[in-house]
Amino acid sequence: MIPKTLIVNIPYYVPDAIPYGPAVVSGLLNDNGYDCQTWDLNIDLYDKFHKREEWELFHKNICVGWPGQHEKISDFTLEIIEWVRDQINDLAHVDYIGLSVFSSQSTEFTVPVATLLRNKFPDAYIFIGGRGLDNLEKQTNEPYSEFFINRLSIDCVYEGDAENQLVECLDSKTKGIWTADPVDAQTLDSMPKANWDGYNFKKYIGYDSKKIFMPITTSKGCVRQCTFCDVANSWPKFVFRKGRDVANELINMYHQHGLHRIEFTDNLINGSVSNFREMNTVLAEKLPNTLEYKGYAICRGKQHSPRSDFELAAIAGAKEFKIGMESGSERVRDDMKKKFSNDDIDWFSENCEDNGIIQYWLMFVGYPTETEKDFQETLNLLERYRSSIKSGMINVWLSLPMMMTTGGAFLQKHASDYGLEHVMNDPWKEHFWTSTMYKNNTFPVRADRWRRFMDKMTDIGPLNHLERQKEKIEELDGLDKIYEDYKTKTDKIVIPIYRTDFNEING
Repeated sequence: MIPKTLIVNIPYYVPDAIPYGPAVVSGLLNDNGYDCQTWDLNIDLYDKFHKREEWELFHKNICVGWPGQHEKISDFTLEIIEWVRDQINDLAHVDYIGLSVFSSQSTEFTVPVATLLRNKFPDAYIFIGGRGLDNLEKQTNEPYSEFFINRLSIDCVYEGDAENQLVECLDSKTKGIWTADPVDAQTLDSMPKANWDGYNFKKYIGYDSKKIFMPITTSKGCVRQCTFCDVANSWPKFVFRKGRDVANELINMYHQHGLHRIEFTDNLINGSVSNFREMNTVLAEKLPNTLEYKGYAICRGKQHSPRSDFELAAIAGAKEFKIGMESGSERVRDDMKKKFSNDDIDWFSENCEDNGIIQYWLMFVGYPTETEKDFQETLNLLERYRSSIKSGMINVWLSLPMMMTTGGAFLQKHASDYGLEHVMNDPWKEHFWTSTMYKNNTFPVRADRWRRFMDKMTDIGPLNHLERQKEKIEELDGLDKIYEDYKTKTDKIVIPIYRTDFNEING
């Protein structure tokens, strides 16, 4: 008998981006003898409730542990849980259930969904996977993999890439935590096509207008090992698919779905320059000036990326590059192991703008070694590119002040290098960390620099992605309030929703 399998996309994931992971898992399992499809709970939930006035607070609660209304489950949240229960009760029999936890924004809602699914399907094999498991749970300071396996009625937490060993894990019905080996290039190249059964594309913002981006993954890992990033923990070696194969899949995707916009989910699309060039060459020959694609890219200088590469990429469809610039200080970037200079920034940015490729600079303030002089160099960088920022050719995305969100980078590898050992067990270390080596870099200093950065952006012109920036301002305001209590009582923890009474969820 072919086992019936359901992959559930756990909220929250933005409604203008189609989640790729569940479709990849579904395609893999279908190719290996499972009858699998996806329940896109995230978009169903958004479609049902996002017009309600309570939605914004609910969304912030499940995404970022928003301060306020954590003491009990709100009436609106209970209404949502009851609606989820009804949807689950209408599901047909399944033998296997996989919960896809995309990021830290999905960890909270995993609790009620897993609980309700177990109530409905007591004999099903339930497994959880996704990059959200990389985060630490605030109350227990445990990795979410351990938190879930110890507290939820599930069978397995699968850590790592599905491409490698998920089928082996499910075939054996493994109990506990399965940590997969990193995927290699051969396995990545041999992956079956993603299966989109169960998705309702029409519910996504931008589908009807053909403006939505179809996701695709073509590589794993990164060619850099930046100190603050944990990518190397998951993928020690950068592996990638052949550029020609990627190009042909994009062409087929365009003809099959009629969508011309593509989003690469890779950490870097130009990690392999030769492979990136090969993909663009095929697209420019077979489908010139038709596709529009965006993805994360590394800032490269002229010695690695000649002007012709940018011209070729533009014909192939390159429209947006997200680039981890992080800081305007070369000294700080060297400390981060970013490995590019201000001259490289100038070369890369000039060629992007000349070829109509919009840049999204990912930046933050408050790196442990950052001084006021370093911060001023960041402001100088913004000023130097004032005209490009004002025109929209460069969009600046500012994250909250330097956060240590996982145990995979600073807190495992660099705690002693930066004088952070004393905050290892602090539940609020991700925001309020201090350094015994760089004592002037406190949370109030980082928050002040963040606001001065925003003032600079406001001075330059209209803020790009205004709603996103407003939300970050509100988050920082909320953290300021928590910090006042934190200074006097370091064990104070804001209790997330869904943790007060599991019986309330079980009804």
